[in-house]
Amino acid sequence: MKNKGLIMKRFFLMLLITISLGAVACNGNQTTSLSGAPTPTPLPTPVVPEKPVYTVEKGTVIRALEFNGRVSPVVEAQLAFGREGTVKTVYYAQGDTVEAGDVLAELDITELEKDVLDAEIALQTAEYNLEKARLEHTETLIKAEIAIQKEALAAQKAALEQPSSPLTDKQLALQSAQDGVAHAANAYQQALNDGNADQNYVDSLARGLEQAEQQLLTAEVAYNDQVRALGATGVDTQIKELDRILAEMEYEKLLQGIDPSYEVEVSKAQLTLEEAQGKLDNAKLIAPFNGRILSIDIKRGAQVEAFNAVIVMAQVEDLELTANLDATDLEEMSIGQPADIRLRNRPEDPLTGAVRTLPYPYGGGSGAGSDANNEEKVARISIDQDVELTLGELAEVTIVLEEKENVLWLPPAAIRRFQGRRFVVVQDGVAQRRVDVRIGIESEDRVEILEGLEEGQVVIGE
Repeated sequence: MKNKGLIMKRFFLMLLITISLGAVACNGNQTTSLSGAPTPTPLPTPVVPEKPVYTVEKGTVIRALEFNGRVSPVVEAQLAFGREGTVKTVYYAQGDTVEAGDVLAELDITELEKDVLDAEIALQTAEYNLEKARLEHTETLIKAEIAIQKEALAAQKAALEQPSSPLTDKQLALQSAQDGVAHAANAYQQALNDGNADQNYVDSLARGLEQAEQQLLTAEVAYNDQVRALGATGVDTQIKELDRILAEMEYEKLLQGIDPSYEVEVSKAQLTLEEAQGKLDNAKLIAPFNGRILSIDIKRGAQVEAFNAVIVMAQVEDLELTANLDATDLEEMSIGQPADIRLRNRPEDPLTGAVRTLPYPYGGGSGAGSDANNEEKVARISIDQDVELTLGELAEVTIVLEEKENVLWLPPAAIRRFQGRRFVVVQDGVAQRRVDVRIGIESEDRVEILEGLEEGQVVIGE
């Protein structure tokens, strides 16, 4: 019975609360006076925010370029294989010190080494054949010289043993005519090869050659007539003379040298060896200078692609700052610009430096200080002080682009803009008026005022 009475009390209490909440909802924002009429709730007075006020001052306005840089080596190289393949050996690890010429890593080069060996053997064979041909040619040339000398001595001996005869006279005349033709032909050919020779002189040599050839023809006719007159003896003499001429022609041919195909084969073998050696070199990573390995991105058995950098090395003794900048910033910069530097972990020690290099085409195009191969838009900043730096250390760099002293200025928030027009609202006593202004250099906190305002004027912001 007691529990039942407690339940009933709770029920009536909840009913009373519900009726009270409903009454409040029906009345809304109104209250009821003693007379029973609703009284409206008063609205709060809105707070009007005060607009900022600025005073035109005189001072220094600086437009500067600020960016973050990182301590990096002055001399750095990103090494890549010149061909794709499988890594056979990595000889060094990150942090190791290496010397110029050290092989840092190589691909599987078994086939490449075989190609180089085959090319070396082919070159040696071609060089041997060339040298052999030269020796054989020299031997043949000496024999030809001896044969000609023997023929000449035999002719001299025969001439001494036999009295002079009409045939001998005709033979001498023929020899003289032949020598004359040879001499005239040689002189005419030299004149033709001389681009500065007078044409009249060349023409005279041509006529002289024609005359010599005519004399030779006359001498040959006379000689042949005499041979026919003398019979078989004269024929034998003529055959000997022709043999002599053939021997001299062969000798002249030998003087021109060996068959050029031997030298061609040597050149081809050299090119083949250079190509094979180049492929072998492309399968090795060789240190271009003394330095330290900063990173290695390969391991034994890995597959690599041609010209993808896998090892970065540098000379860590000489450091500077590098910064990846966009084109807008780079267009503001030039080689040699002074720079203020604060290392992030020790800002209390300010440093100075200068822009050392800029990527192409900034900083004077392709001239000194620009880098046509720099695709990452990296600017390099040298540091004047000899301080201990840590590779990878961050720094804040400030480059002053423009600076004016004793000029009027306002904060940027004081300048209003509308459809290309720049103006301010000047407080003139109790009134306000708009004034157009012409501005100069701008920074994050100050804008130079060139025209429209005077020092001490009060400007109302937005």
